[in-house]
Amino acid sequence: MTAKKGFTLIELLVVTAIVGLLIAIVMPSLNRARLQAKILSTNSDLRQIAVALECYQAEHRKYPPTREDCGSGSLKDHLFQLPPELTRGDYLPAKSPEEAMSVAMEDRFHPGRSYKYRSVGECVRDRDIIDKWTKARLWVPTGFPAASSLETDKGQWHGDIESSPIKWVVFSVGPNFDEDWLLRTAANRYPVPRELWFGQTQRKGFLVRMRLKNGSEIGSFEGNP
Repeated sequence: MTAKKGFTLIELLVVTAIVGLLIAIVMPSLNRARLQAKILSTNSDLRQIAVALECYQAEHRKYPPTREDCGSGSLKDHLFQLPPELTRGDYLPAKSPEEAMSVAMEDRFHPGRSYKYRSVGECVRDRDIIDKWTKARLWVPTGFPAASSLETDKGQWHGDIESSPIKWVVFSVGPNFDEDWLLRTAANRYPVPRELWFGQTQRKGFLVRMRLKNGSEIGSFEGNP
């Protein structure tokens, strides 16, 4: 009876090299697919939040206040959390008592943190009390959305909900979040300028959905799934 011949060392090395090459070819495509699926899910979440905001406005005749975080003032933490008012009316799922998030909707690109919300007008800085002396503001480029810029002299701050061209904006910090880059680029003028949105050429930036004064909604989802 003839013994079976096994693989030689050279044959094993060749097979290993081929498998490694195939993995190197396939992995970028898989990573892109995973990223696109994550972006798609995030855009769906932002749309759900948008519906909740409009339902809240229809019932209360105003949008929830913006929540600033005087503890850190950092997007890495809980600055501009989603309004907990949206959970009290069952517009969005409520968090458990153990969670630090305001709403049980975790940013898919920022574990342990909710999506972000900025509006114009009422502002809460601490303990759910509306600050009578501070207004929440949004920086909007001149001519937006047809035009966009990051230059400080080509836009202005809006603090009045009636005159602001944007009523609210909800956003994810997006892939490859880099707060240092953001602060160098736009300080506190985010996330409205298109230059800060994630896109096919810029592989980091916000995933955004916002409601304009005319009632339409626009955002980075227009250029992504």
